[in-house]
Amino acid sequence: MASYQLAKSLGDWPLIGHKGPLYARLALGIRSLILDGRIPNSVRLPGERSLAVELHVSRRTVSSAYAMLRDEGFLVSHHGGGSVTQLPAGRSRQGAAWGPAVLQDSSWLDLAVAAMPGDPRIASAVVGVLETLPHHLTDHGYVPQGLLPLREAVADHYCRRGLATSVEQIAIVSGAQQAISLVVETLSGPLDPIVIETPTYPGVLDVLRRCRSRVIDVGLDHDQMVLSHVIRQVLPKLIYLIADFHNPTGRLLGAVEREELVRMTGESGSYLLVDESFVELGLEDAPAVAPLASFGGDRHVISVGSMSKSYWAGLRVGWVRADRAVIAQLIETRASVDMSSPVVDQLLAVELLRAGRDLLHARREALRMQRDTLVDALHTHLPQWQFQVPPGGVSLWIDLGKPVSTLVVARAESYQIRLAAGSRFGLSGTFENCLRIPFTLPAQELVVAVGRLSSVMADVDNGWRFTPPVGGPLV
Repeated sequence: MASYQLAKSLGDWPLIGHKGPLYARLALGIRSLILDGRIPNSVRLPGERSLAVELHVSRRTVSSAYAMLRDEGFLVSHHGGGSVTQLPAGRSRQGAAWGPAVLQDSSWLDLAVAAMPGDPRIASAVVGVLETLPHHLTDHGYVPQGLLPLREAVADHYCRRGLATSVEQIAIVSGAQQAISLVVETLSGPLDPIVIETPTYPGVLDVLRRCRSRVIDVGLDHDQMVLSHVIRQVLPKLIYLIADFHNPTGRLLGAVEREELVRMTGESGSYLLVDESFVELGLEDAPAVAPLASFGGDRHVISVGSMSKSYWAGLRVGWVRADRAVIAQLIETRASVDMSSPVVDQLLAVELLRAGRDLLHARREALRMQRDTLVDALHTHLPQWQFQVPPGGVSLWIDLGKPVSTLVVARAESYQIRLAAGSRFGLSGTFENCLRIPFTLPAQELVVAVGRLSSVMADVDNGWRFTPPVGGPLV
């Protein structure tokens, strides 16, 4: 790994721990990158001298940081071979990079995945699928743009929200992640500038890294003037954001901000990629805000939706709503990835979109109760943690008050809790003072989880540092 690459990944690493020595802050930044999977296992880190030059610090600072990581088990050094990354014994990582693996045991509480379990009504909807499936069996089943009944249902979904939409403006894909990936690959090339808000959905960061995009992040706390300045300066190909119940903060973008955003992107010639995965999960009685494309951006606003958050993540159906010419381009790109989405899944999505209002109402009621339970438990057991109660979505974005997110995530494993570090939601690991906690578990489990997290935080406050875990192995 080159020095400049590590320096770029570290970002503003000196800011993640003002009180500790500089070498400890550097070690914390590198450790966060290893735990998040942004530096894979068995990667040789740059030499001490070259990294010191790149970071404008003394060689002794880098040497001390590497020594700390070796003591903790995150680096191993070979004579003549430099320092190579590893995970401490027993911490093998499996699957997605956004969190450490956990024991496949019911006593674990998974707060890394912000998604609810399925609802029995989904199984009941399969009856309708069985009635309509024979009609589709007379064809080969390859429909790259998606089944017409599902495109009609999605178009109706937008029309009910106040945005006139035709079936030609809809393409069905296998979830929002694939939708985002197809848009990025179709409308931008390597090193093209793409603006994102930060913090943001980790999946889009993975897509942008894979596509080698030049990413410019703008903080959510910044006003529209900052974003306007960035857009005018870099003229990005794409601007990605979550306007409705943002992941991880739960923020809802207002109508005035939406109108201004559409105007700015239209003037710059940029496409505005809007992730609407959480749009159905408003938890208050306030009226919904109109879709961004309805503010005069029908040609350059691309909307992405999914069944995953509102209905069930096991139903891998998503969609893109865009200008017809963009949809045609996306379908061409999609042909090199897969031929089409599963017919049975699409038919089930039709049944749920047309007759799933009771299910959605029950989901929202459950999430509202779970959110309030989590808020009360945190106020009782962890009053030092700061957060805003979101009007929708599925998670709280916690300010821990100090840069210990990675430590909290690692220590929580000893209490059988799985978490995603705050740094996973940004480009450079600077959210070490933040933690996302979803309220998608049952209320009683959330109360138990907060009790365990109180013990975790007490350990961290008392000086706990990384050591290889004891007990059963992690898988």
